Amino acid sequence: MKIVITNNSIMYNRGSEAVIKSITKICRFWHPEAQIVVVTGEYGEILKDVTDANKVVPKFDATGGLSFLVDEIKDADVILVTGADNYDYGGTNQHMSSVNDIIFEKANAKTILYDLSLNKNNMNEDIYEDISRFSLLTVRESITEKMLKGWFANDKVLYFPDPAFILPMEKCNLPFGFSEGNTIGINISNLIMGKRVGAPSEIVLDNYMEVIDYILKNTHYNVMIIQHILNNGFDLDAAKLIYQNYVTEKRVSILQSELLSSSQIKYIISKLYMLVTARTHASIAGYSTNVPTLVVGYSVKSSGIALDIFGENENYVCQVRELRNKKDLLEKFIYVLEKHDQIQRHLVNFMPSYKEKALDFGKVL
Repeated sequence: MKIVITNNSIMYNRGSEAVIKSITKICRFWHPEAQIVVVTGEYGEILKDVTDANKVVPKFDATGGLSFLVDEIKDADVILVTGADNYDYGGTNQHMSSVNDIIFEKANAKTILYDLSLNKNNMNEDIYEDISRFSLLTVRESITEKMLKGWFANDKVLYFPDPAFILPMEKCNLPFGFSEGNTIGINISNLIMGKRVGAPSEIVLDNYMEVIDYILKNTHYNVMIIQHILNNGFDLDAAKLIYQNYVTEKRVSILQSELLSSSQIKYIISKLYMLVTARTHASIAGYSTNVPTLVVGYSVKSSGIALDIFGENENYVCQVRELRNKKDLLEKFIYVLEKHDQIQRHLVNFMPSYKEKALDFGKVL
């Protein structure tokens, strides 16, 4: 069997890297003899190794065409296209649909749009027509599952937790300024500071700084500002906007390394006492290593994942678009901090079966 995994898997986004490495590992676990090809979203040279893939190639050739993708899909048995939140920001995703057009024109394979999250308010006729072409839709949280089962036959929509929950950790040196078990991680993204999915930068930064100020004044914990998308400052610029207010504070540090893989960042996150994060796959690294985590949400995916893990999401997700004053995030931070031990016990008990369900995705192949 030949399995091709493609679309928007850009490895400098450590979340995309985590998904690709994990879904490939799941495919290999269930089908050890399969030929697995990963077609990434980069141009040219591939810099990240995907251990369980037979081959990793770029999606685009030197002309910007999709000849590399076409070469791989024309004899594929199954094609996996990363759904993720690519459809979840209103309108349609022209890049996704145009690549899908090529897949359905050139390939004669079963197709799975996997790991999808989609808010009901963002579903429209264009998205429906695009995703309805797939043989199967798999979703990573129950809010999207419920919505899609209102549009499609129940046996076309299956729920499996995000594959990154099973991503192995890779031990690495802990960064300068990190105190193991005594550090609270802070992750911010430029994505949550803007009109598309976020809020004005002033209120976002004020909310984050209220949390850091509280930690410094009322606890003994260190603070480490952590990026999960590394590409010449893609999220680092946002992190530096916070860090510049604490450059003289010895208990606050910033992680800037472009060299860390998703598995290494997961290892670092696993050594935190607590995590506050905007990036979903940083939260998945936290949840899956039993670190109490508060998410600054900008998509249905954060609400759905928290709901599935805790049975409710009100106390575990602070929606960025609902920020009204500078203490909104702090209020939920204090809740998670005070319930730390209870939350950690729940994660320890809950995660094994949840990860097993993520691994079960391989059955659909």
